[in-house]
Amino acid sequence: MLYRCTLSAVILLSACSSAVAAVQGSPALETPSDPGAPWATEWLAPDLKDAATPKTLILCSDDMTEHLRRYRLLIEKLSVLKGHTILDGSKLGVRKPAADIGYIVFAHKGNEDQISNCVANYPELQPIVTNFIEKEILAEQDQFQDLIKAGILPKQAQPRQCFGKYYYPTKDYYPTRSSKRWFALIEMDYSSDNRCFDESLAATFGIHPESCRSAGICIDDRK
Repeated sequence: MLYRCTLSAVILLSACSSAVAAVQGSPALETPSDPGAPWATEWLAPDLKDAATPKTLILCSDDMTEHLRRYRLLIEKLSVLKGHTILDGSKLGVRKPAADIGYIVFAHKGNEDQISNCVANYPELQPIVTNFIEKEILAEQDQFQDLIKAGILPKQAQPRQCFGKYYYPTKDYYPTRSSKRWFALIEMDYSSDNRCFDESLAATFGIHPESCRSAGICIDDRK
């Protein structure tokens, strides 16, 4: 009897909670109709939002046309990203279009040579890309194996396919109180598709990837 009463109370409370949420217009119960609506986007760091992302972004990619298109489409769809610009780094040479700039470097494993000429246009970017490819990826792979050996990850765990790091304008490339904005995002995709780019597209601006997809602003609409 006590069990039945308890179960009934739980069901009743759940129903009441749903009703209250519906009245208050809970985002979880609504279908996003305006991708620019504040509640349609969940940020990875709500206190920073897109503040950590430079307004002018220079891209070096092994699929420049498609990646430029998708970045620009996201900026166009999401009103809170108004003011952000992304440029083709292979066409800019050593010219810096603005003081507040950041670099995005993205390539699939084996396609590093396709971005080398673009990266070479920016002397301050070259050592960062080299550091990432020669040290950071290896360090992440070693850490993954250490977690398996320690029993934290199961032995059958698959190695990571997406590697990326934000670099900040500090001596050790990590953020400090005086440096809250990154200036280079370097990523390497070990997969055979675009899964890594799909995840990083929104995260570049601090947007949670799942929120981006649910709001309908990160869906790849190739037609």
